[in-house]
Amino acid sequence: MRPRLTEPDFALREHIERATGLPALLDSFAEEIDKLNLVDGLLINLRDANSEFLICLKIRFTAEFEALEKTYYRYKVALSGDAQNLNARAFHSRGIVQCDLESASESQRNLLRAWNLQEIAAMAILDDDDFGQAPLGTLLLLKQEGQIGDDVFIAVEQLITLFYQPLRHALQASFLREHRQRDESVALQQSRFLQFAVELNRSASTETIYQTFATEMFRQFAFDGLGFFLLENRLLVNQRVETADPHYEPVSRAWQSYLQAHPYELNTVDGGVSHTYLKDLPLLFYDIERIVNLPMSEKDRQSLLVLQTARTLLLVPIRRNQKPVGVLVFYSLEEPVDISESQLDLICRLASFFGAALANIDRNAGAGAAP
Repeated sequence: MRPRLTEPDFALREHIERATGLPALLDSFAEEIDKLNLVDGLLINLRDANSEFLICLKIRFTAEFEALEKTYYRYKVALSGDAQNLNARAFHSRGIVQCDLESASESQRNLLRAWNLQEIAAMAILDDDDFGQAPLGTLLLLKQEGQIGDDVFIAVEQLITLFYQPLRHALQASFLREHRQRDESVALQQSRFLQFAVELNRSASTETIYQTFATEMFRQFAFDGLGFFLLENRLLVNQRVETADPHYEPVSRAWQSYLQAHPYELNTVDGGVSHTYLKDLPLLFYDIERIVNLPMSEKDRQSLLVLQTARTLLLVPIRRNQKPVGVLVFYSLEEPVDISESQLDLICRLASFFGAALANIDRNAGAGAAP
């Protein structure tokens, strides 16, 4: 049953109807939740109908963590394969999933403490009148002191009722537009993709593959260096570091030396490299200078010190046969690098070409060794 509209609700509905496009609606939704003054932060995650991911499209962090807003924008949560994820659980249950310091598992408790939170709660974004429809996504609510009570959920559910249909239509239009633009971009890049794939697979050695790939990346994107990590005996081991300019080589050599002595283990997602591998999703840290004092693994902290605090880090999984086998770490040392969604898609696709070329070298080496 829909809650009865009050006069302010009518004014809000008129405001919602005047909002044009998904970003404006998400801004209004987040602002209305802020006005309730009942939680300390929120993330709005919407589902792309063409994939099994929730995509974070709106963020409100507390002042101490607001520098991470750009990092977590468009962060993806898989709807399958991660039973502990609160957003996935809320989406599938079509309800509310809460986690506080008392009820949390050890890993969840560590996360709450790292982010200075007393409780977090995920709730599905759905409308009772759209029975049978999958939720549009989830809303993650953050609380630093006290608990998230029923009054919070009742108030937010009333807002969801008002925003649900406009969000649903705007979401469909937005993703259709994005996919059309992406398809057009892929069509324009197709010949270059094929040329680059052929060039990589003609490489006679892994050395040539690394150099060819890095050269192409530096040609297209404004990064200063690129680190290659491959899986070896359940460790992600740095294989080499390439730089866009000899000016950066001393720092990059020091970073490579540190990484080769400190491989990433796969028993935790605390480190950025292992996180990217285990989640099989890219991870972007837009401006490290603004988040260097925020919670991170000690290995990552030391790694950044060796890099003299990079400005932007982009981590992308290397895949073979649709499975991760390593991680690429792009970094800039002087200026932040803005990466659009289409550019990120392009980098991920090129990373797959890199993985396929390495597999091709391995197959040729195995064939040569056969009796």
